[in-house]
Amino acid sequence: MALKPEVVELVLGTQQHTQILAALQQRERMSEHYMSERYQTWKKMEERFRAYVNLTENDKTRKSLRDDGKPQYVTIDVPYSYAMLLTAHTYWTSVFLGRNPVLQYMGIAGQAQQQEQALEALMQYQMSAGNMMLPLYLWFMDAGKYGVGVLGNTWCEEYVIASQIMEVPAKYYGITIPGKTKKVRQVQKLQTYQGNKLFNIRPQDFRPDPRVPLSRHQDGEFSGRMTEIGWNTILKRQAEGWYYNIEELQKRLKVDRSWLRDTGSQQLVLPASMDTLYYRGQLQDGIENKGGEQKQKSFIELFEVTVELVPRDWGLGESTYPEKWAFTVANDEVIVNAMPTGAYHGKFENFVLEYEIEGYALSKRSMLEIVDPMNEVMSWLFNSHMYNVRKMINDQIVVDPSRITMKDLTDPVSGRIIRLKPEAYGSDVRTTFTQMQMVDITQSHLKDAAGVADMMQRVLGVTENVMGMVNPGGRKTATEVRTSSSMSVNRLKTNCEYMSAGGFTPMATVLLQNTQQRYDAEKKLRIAGRGQMPGVDNFVMVTPDSIAGQYDFIPVDGTMPIDRFAQANLWKELAMAVRSMPEVAAQLDWPSIMTQIAELGGIKNFNQFRVNTRVVPDGQAAAQAQAGNVVPIGGPSGGPGKGPAGRGPAGPGSIPGAPVVPGVGPTG
Repeated sequence: MALKPEVVELVLGTQQHTQILAALQQRERMSEHYMSERYQTWKKMEERFRAYVNLTENDKTRKSLRDDGKPQYVTIDVPYSYAMLLTAHTYWTSVFLGRNPVLQYMGIAGQAQQQEQALEALMQYQMSAGNMMLPLYLWFMDAGKYGVGVLGNTWCEEYVIASQIMEVPAKYYGITIPGKTKKVRQVQKLQTYQGNKLFNIRPQDFRPDPRVPLSRHQDGEFSGRMTEIGWNTILKRQAEGWYYNIEELQKRLKVDRSWLRDTGSQQLVLPASMDTLYYRGQLQDGIENKGGEQKQKSFIELFEVTVELVPRDWGLGESTYPEKWAFTVANDEVIVNAMPTGAYHGKFENFVLEYEIEGYALSKRSMLEIVDPMNEVMSWLFNSHMYNVRKMINDQIVVDPSRITMKDLTDPVSGRIIRLKPEAYGSDVRTTFTQMQMVDITQSHLKDAAGVADMMQRVLGVTENVMGMVNPGGRKTATEVRTSSSMSVNRLKTNCEYMSAGGFTPMATVLLQNTQQRYDAEKKLRIAGRGQMPGVDNFVMVTPDSIAGQYDFIPVDGTMPIDRFAQANLWKELAMAVRSMPEVAAQLDWPSIMTQIAELGGIKNFNQFRVNTRVVPDGQAAAQAQAGNVVPIGGPSGGPGKGPAGRGPAGPGSIPGAPVVPGVGPTG
């Protein structure tokens, strides 16, 4: 397959390839140098998130004794900051991802409601079919764990190759042979998805321009990431025309795990993607021969970066106006892709989500980092108290070994008998040994730990009410609980508004503009969320023309979505109040209101039980009657109480004044 028109081939070994490769390497090294100042902190936060305790020599000795069945003291890391992070993450995801649809837009240039519905239906389809929810959940978790979460995006057209063996009629010189078939292998290429594709980027793998804060990431000159892909993916992209220089890349494969990225904490085991597989067979493509042993190609290290550059300065054209170009460098020495992005939005498609509200530092602190000293104090208070308790429950005895049998005293069996030696017979047994009096000086440690926990809650704004724990102090009314909870989430609400403005809104805007530019299909999709109406067709045909125009993303205001059961109760109360106001009740669509209440309460099939009262046009009714598909009102015999063919007196349900002619049917 020929190279795609937008891909510019840079032949390995040429001066142009060498110069551009050096420029890309320089940017990667500069970014890694400054970002690495945070690597040790991020490593510690990964261990804090996993409640990891770095064992001392004494801890290792006690662990060996425990493995031998001898109970020993255990040092633990109290995971209180972990619990606070999970609570905050639950709030964030409920605010951002609890909306339906998740991405909501509003037309700003006279777009009709049907166009908004079509656009939101298409974006919700991408959210579901493109599996975007998982990267979004991890995005918010990274923001709380590391202080920065990074989300990447690309426009994706996924295909599946379906290969099957089928029987087809046999032919001889183009003429079908009757009664004979043959088996042939047929291959089909089917498109399974078209749309935006989100993916997470580890902060250690992120390569932003360090000359601007991450809060102004889009103002930098470049943005990239380190990643790994399999050799089969390299071959697929080469066949599709995206990659080149693959033959030269084969000669420069790495066989060790020398890697340009930081691997983080050893407790966070990354996939072993750089391991090499060995074979003795005669494998062909993707294989190196070395010492008679077959070695299969492993995963390839990639540096994917978008640079804003002047094409004439880089030898990529005559334009003197800055443009955004995308490059891919394999194994730090071979450029396999170079192309202008061609995106109408003109943005880097890496989106930064930060936890701390601070606008000048390169990278911000995380939730775990802010309260880490207090979490260590809490762990020390708890562990020292438990150590002292263990010391208290062990006997501290002063004994005269010349007067008692020591093996009886050291026998761990309960209910033991301690025998006196013969020379101590007749003496006061209370003078042979004595129990030392000990005082627990750590009795207040747990109370002090609770005080530290309160301090951590005030620092982060994640109080017990947000955690779902009502403050003690007797019975609480529903109003007290609701007021306390609403006041406790004000701090979290501000963080959500900051995240919405700094990360979520730019991401949603780019997804929209990518879709308007690149979507070229026609799909009939279900209307998303707030556009659905009960009892009507809730599907809309989505075409490139139906989503054209200018739209604004409806930002997240930081408040939790109202509880659906509370909404159902509110609707119920309103319905009961409207009963006493006939002039208002007459203006409302009560079947739709009942459907709304049922759906809020969790009943999804309420419309299944509604009677279709739609009036059929006269022409359609006549055609159905002629076809025998219509039964007259009152039944085929003319109504209840009538005799055959409509004879007899009119009974209940009959239509007065409608004469019936035998053999003809209703007239008049």
